[in-house]
Amino acid sequence: MRFLIAPTAYKGTLSPVEATEVIAEAVRPHTQPHSHSAGKRRFEDDNFCHLCPIADGGTGWLEVWAYHSPQAQRVAALVQDALGRPRTAEWLLLPNGVAMLESAQAIGIHWLLATELEPMTASSYGVGQMLQQAAAHPDTRELWLGLGGVATTDGGAGALQALGFRLLDAKGYPIPQGGAGLHNLHRVEPPDTPPLNGKSLVLCADVQNTLRDAARVYAPQKGASPQQVEQLIQGLEQLAAVAQRETGADLHTTLGSGAAGGLAGGLHAYLNAPIVSGIAWLIKHIRWNALLSDADCLITGEGQVDAQTLMGKGVGILIQHAVAMGKPVIVLAGRKGEGWETVARLPKVQLYACAEMAPDLPPREALRKTATRAIAGTL
Repeated sequence: MRFLIAPTAYKGTLSPVEATEVIAEAVRPHTQPHSHSAGKRRFEDDNFCHLCPIADGGTGWLEVWAYHSPQAQRVAALVQDALGRPRTAEWLLLPNGVAMLESAQAIGIHWLLATELEPMTASSYGVGQMLQQAAAHPDTRELWLGLGGVATTDGGAGALQALGFRLLDAKGYPIPQGGAGLHNLHRVEPPDTPPLNGKSLVLCADVQNTLRDAARVYAPQKGASPQQVEQLIQGLEQLAAVAQRETGADLHTTLGSGAAGGLAGGLHAYLNAPIVSGIAWLIKHIRWNALLSDADCLITGEGQVDAQTLMGKGVGILIQHAVAMGKPVIVLAGRKGEGWETVARLPKVQLYACAEMAPDLPPREALRKTATRAIAGTL
């Protein structure tokens, strides 16, 4: 039996590549017992397993592209984190001249302690710095930015400021950084020279939400109180109004514009950058359909499977592709959330939750044990 192993990140515990390797450790004893040692850093494909870690634009995006493009060059970028502190981020230069970036490398919420979250003043400035540095590289042809997993809800205002745009209030003064300053936004003045040196940018979003949802749905996860959520919504509404007046972009109807705290929306409007589904963009460039066609069974998973899984999330897209081909699917969830039944009811889909099958084990061991039981029940 040929398995296609394609999980995404189990957030806060295992990266996509780590999860893939753990699942492979569980699968291989049932296929070729002596093929690989669990201590190897990177497993190789064989006649029984194809390893295909995935990401949808958020945390893990860069790691996944590095896995699928082993010839890519890692480049360091000195940027600001969401709180304005210096940090060294990384981006990838692919052999074809694509600069691959991940917003969470600069302003990821995982870089902050729970006590450090500042939902009103956190800024996407560091992403603009990273874009600027990648665009200035002589070998960069175009830029692809993965969006998600950030600590900000500023509509991309900080990133635009780093790229030379002037975000001004009615009196012509610069607005403060962070989502709190957006309600004072009156106009946006572009820089004197083309941003990104005239190179094109593709925005790879981890969600399909519009700008309205950037605060309402996601800001509470970034530490915002109900009152702050309302203030952030008002600020994003103001950004949308200004952007529509100045660029014609309707961020209230543009799918994905709410990704990364509205970072997608601001960059889409003022850099004329298209927003695409991150997972769709990834699988388009790694021959996903051919890989799935060759497999007898898909094994995928994520930290929580719930009603959102089938609403454009990476794992949900893979499951839907496999179901459409009539392939059996094993879904390994860290835990089940509300609405998980929508996934389990799909034809030929088996869902297993680590929290149920191995509740007392650390994440890595829990996933391995759950995968082992799932495989044993399939073969």
